Amino acid sequence: MCTRFFRTYTALTLTLTQIPAVLLSQAAPAVIGRVTTDDGPVQGAYVTVEGTALRVLSDRDGYYHLPPLDPGPYVITVRAVGFSMLQDTVEVNARTPSRVDFYLERVPIELSAITVTGTMKEAFVSESPVTVKVVPIQALERKVTANLLESLEHVNGLYRQVGCGVCGTTNIRINGLEGAATAFLIDGMPIMGALASVYGLNGIHPAIVEQVEVLKGPSSTLYGSEALAGVVNVITKDPRLAPRFAMNAFGTSHGEFNGDFAVAGGSERLNTLLSGSLSYIDNFIDNNGDGFCDIPYGARAYLFGKLDYYGIAAKRMGLAVKYYHEDRVGGTEAFDKSIRGSSSIYGESIYTNRLELVGMYRLPSSSQDVSVQFSYAYHDQDSYYGRTKYDALQHIGYLNLIWNTRLGARHDFLMGGTLRYHSYDDNTAATIRPDKRFIPGVFVQDEFRMTSVLDLLGGLRLDHQADHGFIFSPRAAVKWDLSGSTTARLNVGTGFRVINLFTEDHAAYHGHRTIVIDEDLEPERTTNVTFNLNQILRFGRNPMVIDADLFWTHFKNKIVHDYDLDPSQIHYYNVPGHSVSRGFGVSLSQSFDRVPLTYSLGVTVQDVYNVQNGSREDEYYAAAWNGVWSASYLLAYDIKLDYTGTIVGPMRLPAYDPPFDRPTRSPTYSVHNIQATLSVGSWLDVYGGVKNLFNYTQMSPLIDPGHPFGDNFDAAYVYGPLEGRRFFVGLRMTRER
Repeated sequence: MCTRFFRTYTALTLTLTQIPAVLLSQAAPAVIGRVTTDDGPVQGAYVTVEGTALRVLSDRDGYYHLPPLDPGPYVITVRAVGFSMLQDTVEVNARTPSRVDFYLERVPIELSAITVTGTMKEAFVSESPVTVKVVPIQALERKVTANLLESLEHVNGLYRQVGCGVCGTTNIRINGLEGAATAFLIDGMPIMGALASVYGLNGIHPAIVEQVEVLKGPSSTLYGSEALAGVVNVITKDPRLAPRFAMNAFGTSHGEFNGDFAVAGGSERLNTLLSGSLSYIDNFIDNNGDGFCDIPYGARAYLFGKLDYYGIAAKRMGLAVKYYHEDRVGGTEAFDKSIRGSSSIYGESIYTNRLELVGMYRLPSSSQDVSVQFSYAYHDQDSYYGRTKYDALQHIGYLNLIWNTRLGARHDFLMGGTLRYHSYDDNTAATIRPDKRFIPGVFVQDEFRMTSVLDLLGGLRLDHQADHGFIFSPRAAVKWDLSGSTTARLNVGTGFRVINLFTEDHAAYHGHRTIVIDEDLEPERTTNVTFNLNQILRFGRNPMVIDADLFWTHFKNKIVHDYDLDPSQIHYYNVPGHSVSRGFGVSLSQSFDRVPLTYSLGVTVQDVYNVQNGSREDEYYAAAWNGVWSASYLLAYDIKLDYTGTIVGPMRLPAYDPPFDRPTRSPTYSVHNIQATLSVGSWLDVYGGVKNLFNYTQMSPLIDPGHPFGDNFDAAYVYGPLEGRRFFVGLRMTRER
C-alpha cells in the first residue's frame, strides 16, 4: 500500500512542478522592492505587512512582490536569518506599484533566527519572551551523520543517552531529565511520543531538516503531555527555498553507508519537495570483546514528501508525509534474523514500520490568522529480545484549531482547542487491553507589549483525561530589554506526563529484570523556573553572544524505576517525597570578520535528585556536568575545517550484586570529531574526517554477557560511547533553482 501511495505521490509531484507559472500568477503587486546586503541579494527574506497576515519571501535575486492592498499607508517589515530587522512606511495607491528597497546588516545568527516553538507563532529569537535555542542546518552539517540525534548532542544542556547496549535505543535528555520527558515535534506537531521515542527518533534524517528549535523546561501549556523536560521541534525544509536537486552520500571505515536525495520544484503558488534516504551497516564489530556487536547493524530507509500551497501572500495549506522502515539487529556474531526468537543463540531483531502525516490549513483572511493543524502517526514494531517476543502497534492523532489575532496595539492574543487520540497495544502482560485515550484540551495565551522594553506573556491550558480528570497547566514569561545589548527573560511553567511502560524502561524487555508496578501511577507534575540572560559584547564587527541560564524544576508524583530494591526486578512507583532538577548553563559564540573563524562553547552544571523519607539519591544517568564546543575555520582553496566535541562528567549508574558488580559512578570522558570540506564550484562539496578521534569507548555495557539467557544478564549499563574511532568520506551535490 505504501509503495503504491508514494508512486502516486511522486507522479503527482513531478506533474505539479511542470504547471506553467502563468496559470497561477498573481495580480499586479501593490509594493515591489529588493532586499540586499554587502554580499549581494538576500534570498528568503520574510517581507510582511504589519497588521495583516500577508507574508512573502524574496527570490534568489532579492526581489519581492506584495499583493494588491487598499490605498493608504502601511508599515513593511523585513526579516532574514543572520541580518538585522528593518521597517519602512509606504503609501499605497491604486494606480502604480510602490517601490521600497531594503539594505540589511549582518547580526549574530543566534538572535536573528526565526522560531515558532516558544509561542506557537513565528517570532525572531531576539523578540520572543520565551527562551528558545535555534540550531540551523549549517550547525548540523559540522558533523556528518544519518541520525539527527547525533547532531543534537552538541547543543548545550542536551545529552544523547544510549539506553540499550545491544539494540542501541537512544533518547535526548534535557538538563538531566529522562528522555521520555522530552517532547519531539515535527513542524510543531507532537507525533513522536511514547513508542516512537524508543525507535522512531532514528527516522529523523538531517536531510529533511531546515532547523531544530530547543525549548528547555516544561511546555505542557501549548503542547500537552510529554513536554515535561522541554521540547525539540524539528522544522522540515521549505520547498520554496530548497535546492532544485540535492544529493549526499558518505561511507565510514566501520562499513556504514548513507545516501540521500531531495528534489524540489513548483510555481508561485504551489511548491513541492520529495526526499529519500537509505542507510545501512552490515558489519559485526566487537572491539570490547564481550561477544556482542558494539553497535547494531541493519538498514534504515525513509521517503518524505511535502506540498505547500500559497494564497495571495500567506501560506494556505501544507501537507507532509513520511514513511520510515528500519531493520535493526544486535547480539552475538552467530545470530541471524532467520532464527529470531532463538533460545540458544542470543540476538535482538527489531522491524519498525512508521507512517507520519502532518498538515495545516489556514483560513483565507488577510486580517485574521485562523488555522487548523493536524497530524497522524502509525507505528508498528515487530521485535524479538532474545527469546522474548515484543509486538506493538501505536496510533497517535492530533488536531489543533488556532486563532491568532491582535487586540489593540499591544496585545498579541492566541487561543485554540486540541484533540489528541492515542491508541497503544502490545503482547506483554503489562498491557491487558489496548490503551485508548481521547484527550481534549483548550488553551489561551496573551503576549502583552507593556512598554518598548518590557514584554509579558501568560498562558493557560486545560486538558481532560479519563483516568485522571482535568489537568490544569499555566505558564508566564517576562522579557526585559535592559539595553540594546542585554536582554533578560524569566519563564515560569508547569508540565504533566502520563507514562507508557515500554518507553519508560526498555531494559525490562532485553534483560532478566521483570516489571513490578507497586501502585496506581499518577501523572507526573512539574513546576519550573528558568532565568535567561543574553548579553552581546561588541568587539567592532565581531560581536560575542553570551547566554546564561539558571533553571530549577520541582517534581510531584515523579515516577521512579528502581533497580536497587531487587536486582531481578524493576519497580515502578510515584516518589512519596519530591524530585528536583536544578543548575545553570553558559554558552558563548562568536564569528570573526577578518579571520574566517566561527566558534561556540557551552557548559551545563546540574544537580538532579530524588528525596524519599528525608533521604536523597541522585538520578540515574544524569551527568553532574557536561560541555560542548565547535569551531569552523575556512582555509585556502575553499576548504572548511570543522572541529566538534563533547565532555561528560560523572553520573550515577545501576548497582549489581557480586560477582557482577560495577562502578556506580561513571568516569569523565570526552569525544572529539574533525571534518574537512572542499567546495568545488558552487554545486559540489567533497568532505571527510574522523569521529571519536581519540578512540574513547566505555567498558562493555553488558552484565554477564556469557549467559545472555540467564538471570543476571542486563544491557542497561551504558554511560559513554560504544563505537570507537572511524573515518568517513563523502560528497554533497546541490543544484540551485
